[in-house]
Amino acid sequence: MIAGKNTFITSEAAFAVDRAGQIVVWNEAAEKTFGYSEREALDQRCWKLLSGLDVFGNQSCCVGCPVRAAAFNHEPISRFQADFMTARHKRNRYTVCTLILFNAPGKDMFVHLCRPELDVSERTATDQATHHSAVKGQCKTLTPRETEVLALLHMGMTIPGIATELNISPSTVRNHTQHILLKLHVHSRFEAVALGRKLALI
Repeated sequence: MIAGKNTFITSEAAFAVDRAGQIVVWNEAAEKTFGYSEREALDQRCWKLLSGLDVFGNQSCCVGCPVRAAAFNHEPISRFQADFMTARHKRNRYTVCTLILFNAPGKDMFVHLCRPELDVSERTATDQATHHSAVKGQCKTLTPRETEVLALLHMGMTIPGIATELNISPSTVRNHTQHILLKLHVHSRFEAVALGRKLALI
């Protein structure tokens, strides 16, 4: 970051939001990738500007974003995929990596690094059906406890909250969560919850 101005020196499209989801940094690569200028993006709510959807078409960007909440709660976030709306009103898919910058009180930032994937329009119904079928077969391997943890994640509970609810340690909850991600072939808790809804697991 450059002194006196919040920016990121990276070839990836990058933007950062504060705890309320307000965009506070928008780099040049983000301007090129999404089509919004820095002036248009700054101070906007991220979910209003980009209208993010998960890979199954469910709304992922929202006021109470569980990914943002988990990040500011010092919980690591795995990379995930999301469909964002560009300034040309076209949905594109991005692989998103995140990190938290804990600065002075009230100045913390949740950074998103976005790498474009294929256009959503290029993904065929056959590809999605094949993916759903393969994943559905894997879902049978979820244990009752893992299903319980998944349901509590769906309710928006944090790792410590789930540990208290189930009377187990936070590290045990993290182990269950990691097993869920591996079995569902997803990269984040958010994607696991979305897939769980899609396949009627929760």
